[in-house]
Amino acid sequence: MNQLLIYIAALILILGFNACEEDTIESSQLNDTTYDIMVDLNDEKGIVSPLLMGFNCIYCFEKDAMWENGSGQLPEMFKRMNTGILRYPGGAVVNRYHWNNLNGQGWKDNWDPNYDSANDMPSTEFMDVDEYMTNVNAIGAEPMLGINMGSGLKYNRVQDGIDEAVALMQYCKDQGYEVKYWYLDNEAYHKGANYTMTPEEYAEQINLYVPAMKAVNPNIETIVNWDSKISTSSAGMEKLISIAGENINIMEVHWYWEFGTSTFNRWINSYPMSTQNQWYNGLSYFREIMEFTPLLHRTGHTHIKLASNEWNLGPSPSDDETPSKFESALMLSEQFTQFIDAGLFMANFWGVHWPTENASPSVNRYLLDPTDNYRENPATKVFELFGEAMGKMQVRCSSLINGVYDVAVWDDESDQLIIYLLNKNQNEVPLSTGIDLKGINAKMVTAKSYVGSEDGVTGEIIQTVATVESSSRVKLSLPQNSLTKVVIKN
Repeated sequence: MNQLLIYIAALILILGFNACEEDTIESSQLNDTTYDIMVDLNDEKGIVSPLLMGFNCIYCFEKDAMWENGSGQLPEMFKRMNTGILRYPGGAVVNRYHWNNLNGQGWKDNWDPNYDSANDMPSTEFMDVDEYMTNVNAIGAEPMLGINMGSGLKYNRVQDGIDEAVALMQYCKDQGYEVKYWYLDNEAYHKGANYTMTPEEYAEQINLYVPAMKAVNPNIETIVNWDSKISTSSAGMEKLISIAGENINIMEVHWYWEFGTSTFNRWINSYPMSTQNQWYNGLSYFREIMEFTPLLHRTGHTHIKLASNEWNLGPSPSDDETPSKFESALMLSEQFTQFIDAGLFMANFWGVHWPTENASPSVNRYLLDPTDNYRENPATKVFELFGEAMGKMQVRCSSLINGVYDVAVWDDESDQLIIYLLNKNQNEVPLSTGIDLKGINAKMVTAKSYVGSEDGVTGEIIQTVATVESSSRVKLSLPQNSLTKVVIKN
């Protein structure tokens, strides 16, 4: 081999191991001998947080019949996903929610002097704190409880709001409920909030509530929510952290991909998926998460961790352009891959189901379909595939293929490497590639892919061709528009 060819081969190898985890490089058309994915078990990235596998419980939608005190449809589904945390009582309902005076009307506040109790729901139609704790303990997940700040400000009853929060904490303590994570209101910046706050107003409430709450339990971790802007337009978040940072353990942002413009065609042409939309010129999810650390350094509060406790696809421009159930699942898998790759601390998917959207294809992006007797949507299969990665050691994984996104974890207990490969590359069907391995002696490989079914709507898991070429090389075939889970035994 002449010197020029040696130089080119070395350059390709260097690029493979030093390309950013979420970035890909365009390659020439693949053939059976091209090894475009590199995995290095010696380069550990950190433990994948079990709290990434989280979901929102919207208290007013959670009927007893779906939970059955830890043995119903929803608990069994969450167990299959290796769920790490459940957020209760949900999003905007928390700033109208009174834990000891529930009404089942999620967006109606019974502190309102004009409140009409005639429409209150029977207790079987919603979930109270005791039922929530029974269910979350049966699943084996961490609880996360919300605190209502909006009602206190709106009705000039701030001290009553603080007393209500303290009473809830004391109740949990008396009942033996171990609750570490507490989130303080929800989207307080939003015009749809019960009371829309400035960063200064929100910070003031945090500084009032948290000391009172920590007087009951000093070991809690508080979660504060501001908007989704991290890399730019982050002045509000920085102001909030600068004022109340000592009382904040976790900052959460809400990410709904391409809200109002979400389509499958837009996704397959996004390399990679990003937080950018009509309101915000954001970066990819991976890069946006990475930008949180320098933001904290600017505020002087580097102890704060990052979460996305509401995330999903956004609604589409029209019913006709709404991604199918399978397409939605595939799109969600890329968001989740970026969360894992960036080392995000916590995430809670929104939402499990939305019964009021019973005539809209927007239900495709949830876990259950209320138009089909709450049958599971394909998204549940995606979360099941990723469930095994929770709590495992992430190792370096780099793809040179444009449109193939990857993340790899090492399972020490089973002595095996697990690689997730999302293929949205539209140039070759199927796509043949190889994996170069370091730090493992590959003995056996299996691969299964989640692909679209013949009906074009749902999905199915199929066995994918994969072979061990040598102790450090594996070959496989990736179906177009698929999520593949590769397991390599050491």
